[in-house]
Amino acid sequence: MARNSKAPAAQPLMDVSVPTMMRTLLPGGRMLGVDGSLWLVRKVPLEPVVDAKSIDERLNTYTPLMAAYDELSAMTHTASNRRALARKDYRQTQELLVNLKKLYNPETGHPIAGFLKESFPQQLTEKRLLLLAVKLNGKLGGNGGLKHAIDSFTETLVVGGTPLSDYDTDLARVDAALARCGLSVPSSQEIAIANAWWNQGHFPDTVDLPHSDHLHVFADAKAVRMADAAGREDCHSWPAIPNHRTLTIATLEGFDFEFVSPTSTQAHWATGLVEDGAVAISIRAGVEPAKITRAELRRQRKRYLDDINERLKQNKMELSEQEEMVRTLESVEAVYASREGSPTLVDCSVLVAFDGEVEDITQAGPNSAANLRIMNFRQRQALAEMMLCSYIRSNPNLHDMPTQNVAASGIQSLSTVGDKTGALIGFTERDRQPAYVSPTAASTADGLPLMLVAGGTGSGKTQCLLWSATQMNRIPGPRSARSPQVIVDPKTESDHSPTVLAAGGQVISLDDLQHSDGIFDPIRFAKSPDVGIELAASMLGSINPWGDDRGKYEVAIYTALRYGVANGATCIGQALTTALAHGKASQGMVQPILDLAEASPMFRACVGMDPNSQALNIFDGITLIKVGNSHLDLPEPGAIEGAPLMQRVCLALVRMMVFGSAMALTGRGGVIHLDEAWVFLGAGKAEVERLGRLARSQGVLPILYTQRVSDALKAELTGYISRGFILPIEDRIEAEAACRLFNLEPTPERMGRIRAKANVGEGEQIAPNWNSMRALRDPRTNQVIRGAIGIYADLTGRAVPVEVVLPPTFLTMASTNPEDIRRRQEAAQAVLV
Repeated sequence: MARNSKAPAAQPLMDVSVPTMMRTLLPGGRMLGVDGSLWLVRKVPLEPVVDAKSIDERLNTYTPLMAAYDELSAMTHTASNRRALARKDYRQTQELLVNLKKLYNPETGHPIAGFLKESFPQQLTEKRLLLLAVKLNGKLGGNGGLKHAIDSFTETLVVGGTPLSDYDTDLARVDAALARCGLSVPSSQEIAIANAWWNQGHFPDTVDLPHSDHLHVFADAKAVRMADAAGREDCHSWPAIPNHRTLTIATLEGFDFEFVSPTSTQAHWATGLVEDGAVAISIRAGVEPAKITRAELRRQRKRYLDDINERLKQNKMELSEQEEMVRTLESVEAVYASREGSPTLVDCSVLVAFDGEVEDITQAGPNSAANLRIMNFRQRQALAEMMLCSYIRSNPNLHDMPTQNVAASGIQSLSTVGDKTGALIGFTERDRQPAYVSPTAASTADGLPLMLVAGGTGSGKTQCLLWSATQMNRIPGPRSARSPQVIVDPKTESDHSPTVLAAGGQVISLDDLQHSDGIFDPIRFAKSPDVGIELAASMLGSINPWGDDRGKYEVAIYTALRYGVANGATCIGQALTTALAHGKASQGMVQPILDLAEASPMFRACVGMDPNSQALNIFDGITLIKVGNSHLDLPEPGAIEGAPLMQRVCLALVRMMVFGSAMALTGRGGVIHLDEAWVFLGAGKAEVERLGRLARSQGVLPILYTQRVSDALKAELTGYISRGFILPIEDRIEAEAACRLFNLEPTPERMGRIRAKANVGEGEQIAPNWNSMRALRDPRTNQVIRGAIGIYADLTGRAVPVEVVLPPTFLTMASTNPEDIRRRQEAAQAVLV
């Protein structure tokens, strides 16, 4: 139903262009145009479209716009079904998409806004806004009866213009209709941005200089003088002029998406334009009810078929083309005949503004099905038409298209993910929106408040851990100025001490813990006796120092521990010796535990013997608990079942470190970062459930970092992990497990990105692989040119690719690259010397 018609003659513009078409902004999103028209403007919600997790979610994003056009169509009452007669009654609308590049500036109220702004002073983000403006219809006197009608008529004669009260009835109807569709009232700041988008949203009063195929905009007098001095005509010889920008405005001349399914990515013509640099898109149209379109189709059928046959006779069309066009016509008629057709946007004018001078418009939108043409010698008029409340019409290419073509265009797409505030993981890959993780948001969500970060070797998992902990520690806790962080690192010789100490943290090494009696004894660190006894019995059962006699002591160990605690014991060893002394426990059960405590420092850290020893002390900064040079004898991933005694002891120690840290963070809004979390996940469903219950009741966020995601699936833990971050994973099984854990279909495209290597080619032909999610480096300079990409699955169910962006200062002190470690060590040695 596309057509190309001649637009009404544009009204002449003065030599000095009008800086805005909006005369007054009134409360409630009402705008009064310079021509006396009154418009109601509403904000359309923005959600991921291309990055939608499923087709259903993508279609849900289209719903508000589709519903809004349906509502406006239903308000159109005409006496005729003939378009020529009914057209004057169509509701006039304008969609305006604004997409501006701005320096990253955290929202007001973000708890670490200053720190983040200081960390990313040059980081660009995109400020995107989609407004739907509806021209209101005035009724003489409103609903006030004859007297109000006379007063309204008199005021119009004396003052000029239509009294605002005449719009009250229509305002109420349109306002209620758009509210039902989920559209909201934009803030005055948002309207101001839309009313000055050509000046980066600062203010609309600018000077412009049109050239044949582009437009220069000057924000101050100095910029104008510099352009004058350099010569107005030849802008290519101008020096760099501050507060000046160039725009190229194009018209939608045609399109290849007329009857494309809304589920197809080809339908996303607007998304493609934004990806290719569009800073604004304006869509003006009248909304035609579907019944009028249906009647028009019937009337035009014979003319349309005659035209097709005539072109066929003149050899201007192949028979196959004729048959295809007839099938298209019949399918469209069938849709409207079934009364399922959507309203039609008639006399639809689409204008697109690009940043800079676009020499070849065919290259401006290669990712879009839209066919564009530059508005030659109409750049100033085109800008005027794109303004809110504008009465100027300059576009020679007008179309009739179903509202579906706009609603499914992706014009409302914005790839956002994550919590409102918190630690900054990075920026969404597609739209550069900040992605946050709040340490407290999960505590009020359904499911257990656990987060899982999955990534293979070299994926950047450890750096994500350290950067998150550094930020979260700066977020105020409920009882202090900082939210305490605990990092549990069970890898031998792994050392994040420089980063932690640089952030003002403390380091506890297992080299020292071996001599610490019962520092992770659950009876000692638990906040209640019942919890301590439960954890202690579970831990001893998992270690099983009794061998084949374990079954005899499953109940007895509970009884003995409870008796000892009831009689004043403050650690496991004391509780068991008390129970043994009073005949409440057998020698066969207690003695293997005491013997192992004397023989194994790791076991002794979990089983206190001296009631005067201290439990784990967590302060308000970052606490790193590391293995150091000790050998923590952990089983291989996936081989936990059937592990020998000392491996079971080490597994128990890791679990007690986690539970002990969680208890120590009670009520403090803290976070536990558990590296190599397969150790904990392999403990099974009961352990994760216990951690989840503990974390929720104590207000603690556990974040698990692992490359063994399959363990979580095997243990049926999907329902206990509320959100996650999928970094590059080379192993196919683990990559697929990560997708399934967060309800993502492991499509070939998605799996290909997750598993792809960072480079393609060999030798001198090596080049970065931009399809890979791994961090990319320049082959010549080895400089990072793009951070690692991770798929962030948040609490709302969105799953969006996010680029991990780290400040240079943090990268220097946190890198695990051997060469960077060597440089840090040399620098530290130089300071000592």
